[in-house]
Amino acid sequence: MTASELIKLLQEYPPDTKIVVRGYEDGYNDIIKLRKVKIKYNPDAAWYYGIYSDSEEADAINAVDLFGENPNEK
Repeated sequence: MTASELIKLLQEYPPDTKIVVRGYEDGYNDIIKLRKVKIKYNPDAAWYYGIYSDSEEADAINAVDLFGENPNEK
């Protein structure tokens, strides 16, 4: 995904929408889509996990996940 493609997609969301990425190990992948997620801050998360977790609780934060994956994954 290019910057112009990402900007166009992000313009569909309110300007104060939190933007997150997955917190796992190492490396980078192309962004293939934006996913709406509900998350909650987790101050006790281990360093190799993201600081936010999926949540369906009433006080969950609406956010956008810049989702990518490794096409070589088996």
